[in-house]
Amino acid sequence: MKKLPIGIQSIKKILVKGEYAYVDKTEIIRELIDEGAPHYFMSRPRRFGKSLFLDTLREIFSGNKELFKGCQIYNSDYEWDKHPVVYLDFSKIANQTPSQLETALKVRLGIIAKEYGISIITTDVQVALDTLVVELSNKYGRKVVVLVDEYDKPIIDRLDNLDIAKKNKDLLKGFFGTLKGLDAQLRFTLTTGVSKFSQVSLFSGLNNLTDITMSPEYAGMLGYTEDELKTVFSDHIQEVVKQRGQQGNLVTEEAVIDEIRKWYNGYRFSEKALFIYNPYSTLHYLKTKKAEGYWYSTGTPSFLIEEIKKHPQAIVPLCGTSVLKSTLSDISKIDRIHLAALMFQTGYLTIRGHNPEENSYDLDFPNKEVKDAFFNSLLEEFTEVNPLEVTRVAKEVKKALEDKELESFIDKINAHFAKIPYQIFQHAKEGFYQAVFFTFLEKSGVKTEAETATNTGRIDLVCETSNSFFVFELKLNRTADIAFKQAEEKKYRERYSLSEKNILVLGINFSSKSRNIGDWKGILYSPSGDSVRTYSKNF
Repeated sequence: MKKLPIGIQSIKKILVKGEYAYVDKTEIIRELIDEGAPHYFMSRPRRFGKSLFLDTLREIFSGNKELFKGCQIYNSDYEWDKHPVVYLDFSKIANQTPSQLETALKVRLGIIAKEYGISIITTDVQVALDTLVVELSNKYGRKVVVLVDEYDKPIIDRLDNLDIAKKNKDLLKGFFGTLKGLDAQLRFTLTTGVSKFSQVSLFSGLNNLTDITMSPEYAGMLGYTEDELKTVFSDHIQEVVKQRGQQGNLVTEEAVIDEIRKWYNGYRFSEKALFIYNPYSTLHYLKTKKAEGYWYSTGTPSFLIEEIKKHPQAIVPLCGTSVLKSTLSDISKIDRIHLAALMFQTGYLTIRGHNPEENSYDLDFPNKEVKDAFFNSLLEEFTEVNPLEVTRVAKEVKKALEDKELESFIDKINAHFAKIPYQIFQHAKEGFYQAVFFTFLEKSGVKTEAETATNTGRIDLVCETSNSFFVFELKLNRTADIAFKQAEEKKYRERYSLSEKNILVLGINFSSKSRNIGDWKGILYSPSGDSVRTYSKNF
């Protein structure tokens, strides 16, 4: 059985002895090279195979044909011309200040030049890049290939200091702007990153740059498809089945695949309904034979939490929200980042549906790993509540809602609010209370949808159980009666009138004085629309 290529970013190490399992992406590479548009950009979440893909390109453009014996490109009509390659990995370039970034870039360009026997004498980083590409092309009589990994790291890493982030962005704008004057010397360029910041000159200067991030034909370029999982890792899946059997848990191969699918599949990057497995987590699962949060635990999304702290109401419509493609694929201002776009580009949300008429996409969490870990992070860093405490009473919260024991349900939610340190509530607005309420429901395993659109407005929150819908209208420092009347006057329950389920319309008013739910009022309607029961409570 072949080894799992965990943490390996060198295609030579994977292929040279044939010791490692390899998901062959070289046919996609050949198509990319042959397409005729030589300058590309693709964003994907971290640890999704970008570095290995770029290293594969480097070896192919270096003409190392025999390395790829047995791969799809080896038996194709690819000509294997050798080109000088400039490879820039921004994860290895210091970026704490703009001057440090500039110095580190110049050092890196100097190292590449030395490897090719070229001397660069300049203090200007843009001139250094220009000189390097021109001299390489002249010396070797071939056009140059430029491969850039994690170009946006100097911006993403510094989002906690917008002044540095903006200065780093401006430096990158000038640096990548140099490439637009080098088209005659360039054979191929591919730049990868986590996000797309459109104001970086990489996107505004190169008119012929092709963004393939959401292109259907390249949706499976990184990560694993289900067919690839079943084919390449069949032996490892059988090992999981065998181990479970030895432990007394008789499972089938399909049951193991179902588990991997639930935890690590679900990423969709285009209108094409092709779902991708997270390669990092999938490999670790096959190694440990345990379903855990591997990818998420490798890096706390501190920049997301900071954005949420600035705009807590933004998390309420996260799952189930619809966003235009232009919003998803572009971040134009680093001081006003669209949270849904940032979470999609960084892998915390993914596409669930596509509306071709609007060219919009429905978003949701990709899988159990991401959803569970994300809400754990929110509880720990946003509310400072131990997620284990919420998990321990999750079944009770969910059952109280299902049984329509609303007083018990509200009491349990208020018990969670009571654990939040009082200073977090300072200057908190309605969106904060909605966000916390939403987070507690999600973590309790209640099926929840936020900001649901109707023909008369937007419902704050909707929950669904086996026999009922719960329509919530939420207010701060008003009254439950006001919240309830709004939901009724806008006829929110009509959206679910054909469901043949009970509908409970509930108005909830939060109190900034008590820092929890102050009062609530609701009416339970039967599937036929008759009023069955009235609920109300003042504290």
